Amino acid sequence: MRPGVTWKQSRHAERRCKTGLTSHPHVEGTFAPETASHIYSAECLLQDLQPSLSCSDEELSEASADQRAPLASLDWSIRNALFSERWREKRPYLLNSMLAKESVATNGCSQCGNNCAAIRCRDCLPRPFFCAECDISRHSKASVLHNRDAMCAGFFQPLPPTNCVVEKALTNCVRFLPIEMYVCICRCPPEALRVIQGKAVALVTINGRYDLNMPELTCEGCQATWTAGLDDLIKTGYWPATLHFVTIYETDLFYTFEDMKMESPGMSFQAYLRMLEKRTARFGRTGKISSDSFQKRFFEWAAVQYEVDSTCKEEKFICPACTPAMLSVSVDGNRKHYRFKSTAR
Repeated sequence: MRPGVTWKQSRHAERRCKTGLTSHPHVEGTFAPETASHIYSAECLLQDLQPSLSCSDEELSEASADQRAPLASLDWSIRNALFSERWREKRPYLLNSMLAKESVATNGCSQCGNNCAAIRCRDCLPRPFFCAECDISRHSKASVLHNRDAMCAGFFQPLPPTNCVVEKALTNCVRFLPIEMYVCICRCPPEALRVIQGKAVALVTINGRYDLNMPELTCEGCQATWTAGLDDLIKTGYWPATLHFVTIYETDLFYTFEDMKMESPGMSFQAYLRMLEKRTARFGRTGKISSDSFQKRFFEWAAVQYEVDSTCKEEKFICPACTPAMLSVSVDGNRKHYRFKSTAR
């Protein structure tokens, strides 16, 4: 635009160029037809968008009710406000749903369909309700680690695996550690094998601590017996806390801690174990988890896992600063330097 020429005069000249007129009595010079065509297209687009950019709040609220609302996609603050408003409107409905979830209604057993439900299992979806008999048959062997709730007292009461309902009352029972067992241990037919109660063990998983018993096999014919060893625990996916494995850790617990430690190096063993204890109490179980034992066993598992990866030629971690030649050195490594500075030693 030349000096002394207003925007309206320039716009009028562009339209004349579009129609083939190359001059204007108030504008000096001429416009090329190609340049005028591009300028006219941009100006038309701005003119079409001008009403949308100047919408009022009432128009925006009306547009938000419409699923085709294109205005919300133009401004992040508008999208965020509309998103928060929708959740604010649904909050009373969510509150009622949460309260209704804790209401104990009279339900029939999802398995047999004859008796009234006495147990709700959170892990047995889509059929979570069981009568006392179906609960014992379902969770006595295959699904010992499921999180169940009793419905006898008029409200949902979290149950540990060692509790069951007998004649509308809670009763202690024996639950075995889920472990891989042999089909036969002798030459006698498999029907002669019986599973008996072994020593008490504490199993620690991502859902906390479980107080269970080790299963033992005995043959009624030849009196042969079998007891699980360290190789059986590792083959099943467990890691012993001691060689006598009074406490057993699930290896998925170590994998989870390793992943969290890589993403958040400042997290401590104590914080991780306190979280596990909270989950233990949430599902109706009790018991503490030793942080010293967990730390030692995690280091032992990590060392063995490193040897396994080295044997399998797998490189889990590659540092660009250290390979192929070292480019940088960190004094404190992966440790917390500020903790060393704050201690007296």
